[in-house]
Amino acid sequence: MAEDILLDTSAIVAFLAAEDGAEDVEKFLRAAARSSLTVYASFATVAELFAVTMKQEGRDRAEHYLSLVRAWPMSWVQSDDELCVAAGMLKGRHRMSLADAFIAATALRHGAVLVHKDPEFEPLKAELRQHTLPYKRTHG
Repeated sequence: MAEDILLDTSAIVAFLAAEDGAEDVEKFLRAAARSSLTVYASFATVAELFAVTMKQEGRDRAEHYLSLVRAWPMSWVQSDDELCVAAGMLKGRHRMSLADAFIAATALRHGAVLVHKDPEFEPLKAELRQHTLPYKRTHG
């Protein structure tokens, strides 16, 4: 049986924008639709996805993306006190955004493999199983 996964916001954006790695995200979503694995997403992704999309493509596109993503075969994980402490511990030990700390803590809580394309998660490789999608190429 396949391992459960948690999609980071960067993986969701990769799929929506047809970036490198989108095919991996599609494979996970198809498996979830067949009930072959569980795909999780963190509540923090809602804010991140909306903010990133609104900044780059406007509010209408951000709302559209949220409605699409909400219909995917994913289990959305909300916060509670225990998750807040776990995220705080990660943020206290590693240089990362608060949203990424919540996303990583959620993956750890559910024993899920974190699917991402975000270098901020690199320092967590020893404690968090990861499936890293290709990072965006930088120019220069």
